[in-house]
Amino acid sequence: MKLLNHIKYFYYIASNWSCKLGWFTFKKEIQGELKYRIDTTAAINVSRLKLKGNQLKHATEYMPVNYFTLEALLKRMPDAAKKGTFLDIGCGKGRAMCVAAAHGYNNVEGIDFAKELLDAAEKNLTRIKKQHSQLNYQLIWGDVNSLSIDDLVSTIFLFNPFDEVLMKQVIRKINNSLAKRPRRLFVLYCTPRFEELFFEEGFDVAFRIKKFNYLEGVILEKSNTQ
Repeated sequence: MKLLNHIKYFYYIASNWSCKLGWFTFKKEIQGELKYRIDTTAAINVSRLKLKGNQLKHATEYMPVNYFTLEALLKRMPDAAKKGTFLDIGCGKGRAMCVAAAHGYNNVEGIDFAKELLDAAEKNLTRIKKQHSQLNYQLIWGDVNSLSIDDLVSTIFLFNPFDEVLMKQVIRKINNSLAKRPRRLFVLYCTPRFEELFFEEGFDVAFRIKKFNYLEGVILEKSNTQ
């Protein structure tokens, strides 16, 4: 963990949102990185990275989900869901996958179109596996076009990774997966800008948390068991 990265991140959050949020984030970042022994704090313009596919215009910059929001959602997940696969779409440096592993998921999978972010995720997952030896993980370098949602996926994580165009494409793939193997599926959606798209497809809110009007996360659930 590099203190300079955290200071830079504080100023980034404070200047774009508020000092109050910046200070809260600063503390949570240091606590979380130490707790899980990973290195994920940064704000990165992904256009400077080696990318797979042609979806840059639909993407957002890399920022990790706040530990406060992520942990709050994972603590509300039922044990049955943790027996399935945790899929992070737009996984970045792997924070959500690492924290999910610490909260009981033994199978985690991540996809991102930025090679450098996936390389960092590999290092972080290697570290977390030393703490949770039962962990199995898979990282895929690809965009939404190459996304495949396995039948064993029980939980999908999204942290505002892209725009409405790609979100609709993701939801179609989720529905196709549920049609192929009916099951109960959860979507952990942080900064849920397009949650109404999920409501239109029959998802319901199982849990919501919000702090400072900026940190928001929701657990969306859909049961297709017939």
